Amino acid sequence: MAVTDKTMPKKSRWKKMIGILFLIIVLLIGGKIYMDRKKEDDLYRHGFSLLEEQIATYIVEHYAGVSKVEFSPIYVDWSIDTIETVPVIYDQSGNRAILGGNIRSQNINFSGFGVPTGFYALEFNYSGKHIIYLGASKDGGEIDVSNSTVLPEAARLEKSREIDDNIDALIADGQLTAIYKQDGGSPNAEIVYNLNIIRGEVDDEWQ
Repeated sequence: MAVTDKTMPKKSRWKKMIGILFLIIVLLIGGKIYMDRKKEDDLYRHGFSLLEEQIATYIVEHYAGVSKVEFSPIYVDWSIDTIETVPVIYDQSGNRAILGGNIRSQNINFSGFGVPTGFYALEFNYSGKHIIYLGASKDGGEIDVSNSTVLPEAARLEKSREIDDNIDALIADGQLTAIYKQDGGSPNAEIVYNLNIIRGEVDDEWQ
């Protein structure tokens, strides 16, 4: 008469149950990470859509000779605690110049656009809603744009020393030509917004 060992099937069942439980835990953790990342990205896209519009609107409304303003992706680099976009200006001759960063010939370093500069606040409140304050506005102070999907009139800049000084330095450096401050600006200039998100340092083409 054959004797069967019933302990092995029980062990197999336990191993299978533990394996399934482990898989469920991994999926739950992965799903939470994915959802948290999606919420974070939605906040960044919301905030930067307004910041990019503010920057581009100021340039094309106050500077003649601009053919295009475009933006880099949104770079999230926690190694240096920054979230930034890089604005780029093109003149009518096709010259391309980057706002922000270092202009070596003049030994000038300009701030980037995003966090920590550009925003007064870019975060969630206790209930998970967006808190977005741009660092500058028409009256010069920070402004709450948390509930805005397009740039409100009160957030349209009438002056920006940071952008003005940066453009002046680019012109003096010869990177831009035939661009000058003028009411009415460049109404036919193309604007290319960019809300793609890249985690890591800014790519070479945007430096």
